[in-house]
Amino acid sequence: MSALMADTALQLISAAREHAASLEAPMAFAVVDAGGHPLAMLRMDGASLLAATTVVAKARTAVYCRRPTHVIVERAGLFPEVWSSLVSTAVPPLLLSMGGFPLECAGEIVGGFASSGGSGEQDIEVSQQALTVWTCIQEAGR
Repeated sequence: MSALMADTALQLISAAREHAASLEAPMAFAVVDAGGHPLAMLRMDGASLLAATTVVAKARTAVYCRRPTHVIVERAGLFPEVWSSLVSTAVPPLLLSMGGFPLECAGEIVGGFASSGGSGEQDIEVSQQALTVWTCIQEAGR
C-alpha cells in the first residue's frame, strides 16, 4: 500500500474511538494524507469543539515535521523562538501538541493521524492504538 485510502482512515479512527471510549475520554480524531490534507475526521459526542478544530493541524504537523508531535513539543522547548516563528507563519497552520503521529509505509510518510481532547498522555495512548491497527494493515498487505 503506497497511498493512504479513505477506508483505512476510517479503520484507524474507529480503533481510536473505541479506545477513547474505554478511557471515558471524548476526543476528536483526524487522518491526513501525505500533503497534510484531511481524509477523515470524527468528533465523539461530548468532545470539545476546540479538539475538533485542532486535531487536523496536529496530524498535519506530524506529517510536515516527519515525527510524532510529542517529540516536536520536546524539541520546541529547546529552541522556542525558532518553533514559535514556524508555527506562527506556517500556512496551513501547525500545532505543537501531543497526540499526532506520521503514518509510514515502506519508509515513506503517506499521512498522519492525531487524537485530541484528552490529556497529552491520553492523546498519545489513543493515537498509538490507531498506529497498532495501521501496523496490522501494513503487515497484512505484504
